[in-house]
Amino acid sequence: MFAGHHRLDRLVAVIDCNGLQLMGRTADVLPVEPLARRLEAFGWGTVEVDGHDLPALVGALEGAAGRGRPWAVIARTVKGKGVSFMEDKVEWHSRALTPDDLARALAELGGEGR
Repeated sequence: MFAGHHRLDRLVAVIDCNGLQLMGRTADVLPVEPLARRLEAFGWGTVEVDGHDLPALVGALEGAAGRGRPWAVIARTVKGKGVSFMEDKVEWHSRALTPDDLARALAELGGEGR
């Protein structure tokens, strides 16, 4: 609210919006949608992008600053994307990888020690 009120136009927030939190799905625990409209109600500008698309993220960040108000880049992502046993699974929000899990994840992502 402070940032919007004072039109802090050099402030840019990136929000990783993957629909999960420690206690479950965000929609079930503490709904935040419609997130963009909520932020806009407090004076923020918003843009939503595919958080896995790096050029889209860079473009959103490059276009965000200096627009007369704070800006939020809402990056829609999938937790654990690309790793079959982790993708979109609540339990991986706080669970640590075992050495075997790490080896399997790296194999699925196509690399070792990336």
